[in-house]
Amino acid sequence: MGWWRWMWLGMVLVWIGCATVEPPAPPPEEPVVEAPTPEEQPPAERWILVRKTERTLILFEGDQVLRTYPIVLGKSPYGPKLYQGDQRTPEGEYHITRKYYHPNWSRFMLLDYPTDENREVYAFNLVNGLIPARDGHNPGVGGSVGIHGTKDPTLNRVGLNWTQGCVSLFNSDVEELYDLVSVGTRVRIEH
Repeated sequence: MGWWRWMWLGMVLVWIGCATVEPPAPPPEEPVVEAPTPEEQPPAERWILVRKTERTLILFEGDQVLRTYPIVLGKSPYGPKLYQGDQRTPEGEYHITRKYYHPNWSRFMLLDYPTDENREVYAFNLVNGLIPARDGHNPGVGGSVGIHGTKDPTLNRVGLNWTQGCVSLFNSDVEELYDLVSVGTRVRIEH
C-alpha cells in the first residue's frame, strides 16, 4: 500500500473515531393539512303532517316518521276553512304558537291560524258573497284552531268528526305528542 493510502485510511479512522458526526438534516417540514371535516348538519326538523282524508297525524323528524296517530276533525272536515263557524279544519302551513294543559281536552297546541293567506281567502270569499251572513252580520275568519285531546274518547274511537275545526287525538296520544314537540313546530294540514 502506498503512503497516500495509509494516510487516507488514517484520516478516515480519525474522522470516524474523533469527529462528531452530525445527523443528517431533517427534510423541510411540509405544512400539515388536515382532512376536511364534513360540515355539521343541523338537526333534522321535527314537524307534523295532518292528512285529513286519511285521518292521521304523522310526526316526522326530517323525512323519518316518528309516530302516527289516528285523529278526528271538524264536523265538516273537507275543504279549507273559510270562516268562523264553518266547522272545517283549515288546510295549509301553520306553526304551534302556544302549548298548555286544557281542562276538557288534556293538552292544547294552538296553531297560528289564521295566516295572511287565510285572511286573503276570507276577504276574497267575502267580497264575492261566499260567506253566509248570520243575524245580519258576516262571521269573521275565525281563530283558536289547534291540536288537542278529547272529553269523550268514544267519539274519537268511532271516528266521529266532532270538533269546530280542530284536530283531536286520544288523550294518551296528545299527551305523548305534547312532550315531543315544541312551540314553533311546523304543522302542515293537507286534504
